[in-house]
Amino acid sequence: MNDKPADAETDSVPEILKMEMIINQALIDLLVEKGVVTHEEIQAKIREIKIRNGILLSSEASGKVS
Repeated sequence: MNDKPADAETDSVPEILKMEMIINQALIDLLVEKGVVTHEEIQAKIREIKIRNGILLSSEASGKVS
């Protein structure tokens, strides 16, 4: 039997996205604090993934960071 209240079973999309952002930021912060990666490496990887998925903004394509 499920112990969760019925209303907690269906989280809203904004709540799910907010939690995803919090988790991602926590992971990034930990990796940077431990010296595993730098912010620059993370930004480069994000840009690479955005290019691969065709979601790069024109300002990003020109090398500008907004």
